Amino acid sequence: MNALARRRWLNLGLSIAVAGLATLALLEPGRERASEPPPLLALAPERIERIAVERPGQEALAFERREGRWWLTTPLLGPANPTLLEPLLRLNEMRCPLRYAVADLELKALRLDPPALRLRLGEQEIRFGSTAPTDGQRYLQIGESVYLCPDRLYPLLTSSAGGFLGPSIETLFSDPKSAD
Repeated sequence: MNALARRRWLNLGLSIAVAGLATLALLEPGRERASEPPPLLALAPERIERIAVERPGQEALAFERREGRWWLTTPLLGPANPTLLEPLLRLNEMRCPLRYAVADLELKALRLDPPALRLRLGEQEIRFGSTAPTDGQRYLQIGESVYLCPDRLYPLLTSSAGGFLGPSIETLFSDPKSAD
C-alpha cells in the first residue's frame, strides 16, 4: 500500500470516529432531556376577578372585573385599558427556568423582604424583587419559591395610574382640533 492510500484510510477512519463522537454528544446517553419548566402560576385568567398592586412610594392600584369588563377602582375610577391588563392575566403562561427555595436565599438582598412591589391576582400573591445584575431578569417570589424571570411586568406596574384607564366615549369621539 502506498502512502496516498494509507492517508485515505486514515482520513476515513478519523472521519468515522468524529461522526461517532458527534452522534454520541448529540444523543448524550444516560442523560434525560431537560423538560420545559412548568408555568409560573396554575391560575386560569378567567377565574381572576380582582387585581391589586401595592407599589411602595406610589399609589396602590386595584382592578375589578364587572360583567366581563375590567375596571380600575383605586386610585381612580373608570374602565381599565384591557391592553395593559392582558400581560397581567397572562402571567400564568410565563415560564421561568431558574427556581430557588426561599429558605436558601437572603430575601432582603433580593429586595423581596420587603418587596419592591406586590401583585395580587385574586388570592395569589407575587412579590417583585430586584433585578439580577448579570442579565436584568427580575426575582419573583411566589409562596416558598423564588423565580428569576424576564422583567416584563415591573415597568408596566410602576407606571402612572392614569395610564391604566381605558379610552372613554368622550375621548374616542372628541375632535383633536377643538382642543385648541
